[in-house]
Amino acid sequence: MPDHPSPIPGATPSNYRRTTGGNLQWKPPSVEHLQQLLSGYEVIEMLGAGGMGAVYKARQISLDRMVAIKILPPEAAGDEEANFVERFRNEARTMAKMNHPAIVSVYDFGETSEGQLYIVMEFVDGTDVSKMILSQGKLPPEYALAITAHVCDALQYAHTHGVIHRDIKPANVLI
Repeated sequence: MPDHPSPIPGATPSNYRRTTGGNLQWKPPSVEHLQQLLSGYEVIEMLGAGGMGAVYKARQISLDRMVAIKILPPEAAGDEEANFVERFRNEARTMAKMNHPAIVSVYDFGETSEGQLYIVMEFVDGTDVSKMILSQGKLPPEYALAITAHVCDALQYAHTHGVIHRDIKPANVLI
């Protein structure tokens, strides 16, 4: 959130909207707007959005491959913007070095002209465990254990390479 309030009463900063409680909430760029910001990609659709960003399905034009683009809101950097951007850059570089079948590959990262950090990753055409649980209810124990074994294998690989995943949850496990 900007350090200074908007000079126009009721106005909101770019890409923000007011919630019913009066707070400002980041509004992810539309597919068309993101297309303008990232000319090397054909942005197809938004896959999902939350408090920490939005994910889009796109085609990387130069290599003709499907990718997922995660956009972080401008305020994700907070007051320590330089440190956050450097941490993000280091994390992207570290993740790009990961080579494991159960870890999504990172292809690129950067910052849009509007200050939104983005990361371009391998596109996984499927679902996540959270959606599976919502649609099917409790997963069969054998299936849940198989998923868990793959997650543990990927986490072990990442930990061996100095990476700690700080947000393990069903919505972040892709099938």
